[in-house]
Amino acid sequence: MIRFVQLINSFISSSGAAACGEEESMYEIVVGHVTDHPFVYKLEPHGIWDLIGNLAFKLNSLLGFQKELGESTVCMHGHAATVIESAPLKLMGIFDMRITKWVIMLWVALILCAVVFIPLARKIKKSPMGSKSRWVNMWESLIGFVHDEIVEPNFHHGTAKKAMPYFCSVFFFILFANYLGLIPGLATSTGNLGVTAGLTLCTLFVQVILGTVVQGPLWIFSGIVPHGIPFAMYFLLWPIELMGMLIKPFALTIRLFANMTAGHVVIIIFLYLVMMFQSYAVGIGSVSLSLIIYLLELLVAFIQAYIFTSLSAMFIGSSMSAH
Repeated sequence: MIRFVQLINSFISSSGAAACGEEESMYEIVVGHVTDHPFVYKLEPHGIWDLIGNLAFKLNSLLGFQKELGESTVCMHGHAATVIESAPLKLMGIFDMRITKWVIMLWVALILCAVVFIPLARKIKKSPMGSKSRWVNMWESLIGFVHDEIVEPNFHHGTAKKAMPYFCSVFFFILFANYLGLIPGLATSTGNLGVTAGLTLCTLFVQVILGTVVQGPLWIFSGIVPHGIPFAMYFLLWPIELMGMLIKPFALTIRLFANMTAGHVVIIIFLYLVMMFQSYAVGIGSVSLSLIIYLLELLVAFIQAYIFTSLSAMFIGSSMSAH
């Protein structure tokens, strides 16, 4: 999709990257929105994100995640800016541990979960017979939705209650991360492959651990293949079933990433058409379509949190019982 945007932009504009003082191209706006990059230290910060970026930059240096380089003048958002750049000091020579925009958004989603659910748990404990507060009842309804529609169908009654904390955490964390990305000026952390891959690896890790605990250490050889098949078919089906078990997390990663990225890209394209054509008719049409897609994104954010959590529960639940 991003490549398609680049082709459209190159067809409309004869120039490539925007020079300083010129407006950013559609391709640069889209790529800047959906990709992550380390913060630079701006000597003349403008706006809250520049101040947060400067703070994160110094924190990265303090924690030993990066090495500060000298001052340089770069073109950012069509304007020249004097900044201090950095080079990563990778953990074990592989992992870049620097705090980025996506990491900050993950922290915000995590803090929101704590701010909402810690006081909520205390209120529910104080009134076990039910609360008259609409705020408490709303969150209790969502928790009940996770239990009835996600956890209960995939786990036995005895294990469903034990599984609730994990799946509630996954569902609401993704939900908050999705909705934060719909606030202008913020970023969608679930629109990053690293984030969705990390969430999926958690699902795969829990699936393997619980399968080993419940079915025994050899479940990977016997538990994933349907029982009752001829012995000769076992050697054919086992690699297929194993490959399927490993492909499912990959599909889970791409599904969440693609769905949370696509809507944002389409909205940016429609809004860019206003600047491109500078026409009232195009402006009214583009803004109207952007608002419609934005409203759809409100629904998509909830649906994708549900789908990811539901499929995770299905994969983990299937590992606890033989086929």
